[in-house]
Amino acid sequence: MDGDQIPSGLELELTDEDILDALAAVPGYIDISTEDFRTVYHLAWRHALLRLQAGQRSAPEDGES
Repeated sequence: MDGDQIPSGLELELTDEDILDALAAVPGYIDISTEDFRTVYHLAWRHALLRLQAGQRSAPEDGES
């Protein structure tokens, strides 16, 4: 896999029911549509994956200090 390529198949797709259930578990009220929540989730997932990939590239090889 190319370092710039993100394996989208690894990302879990959230249903509206998943999102509404999560929002119901949060105390208080969050004024966000399921579509906006899904957009934030996708952006956060992509950011986390890129961060983890960058960490792997900068990590020393086994036996190196």
